[in-house]
Amino acid sequence: MAKITIFGMAGTGKTSAGKAVAEKLGYKFYSAGNFARETAAKFGMTIDELEQLSKTDDKYDRERDKITEEFGKNNDNFVVEARLAWHFIPDSFKIRFICDFNLRTERIALREGKDVEQVRRETRAREDAIYERFANYYNITDLENGNSFDLTINTGDKKLEEVVEEIVAKIKEKYNS
Repeated sequence: MAKITIFGMAGTGKTSAGKAVAEKLGYKFYSAGNFARETAAKFGMTIDELEQLSKTDDKYDRERDKITEEFGKNNDNFVVEARLAWHFIPDSFKIRFICDFNLRTERIALREGKDVEQVRRETRAREDAIYERFANYYNITDLENGNSFDLTINTGDKKLEEVVEEIVAKIKEKYNS
């Protein structure tokens, strides 16, 4: 029985790998979007309204974080991809995905059918805001060193199947031995 959290910035492959790992292990898969939708429903608003209000009022982020934390306390046998799930589910097996910024933004541009330069500008601005919030809300200032994680995978030089197999092998090694 394991709780698995996957951290990574946009375009690292969190969702694709998370879903595949959950399927291979027979676990449930959840994404940050699940917790955002639950938060929006709690406040009686749409996900778009939540996103807009979250930019100016931290109570929405904090509520989403509380929902994530409670989920981790009350469930087992899951994979969650969300940037801070590892922080709010401290007894999870914490995985960090890294990947070159240019490759990540090329993946996003292809997925969304957008101009890659536009995606790079948008992604840089979004990530700057994310890192600022992490520092201000949680005093998390250095995700680059990986010390908070059990496993770091560079998804830029591996196929999805390789990433999934590496994670599944590590989980089986840790929890089945």
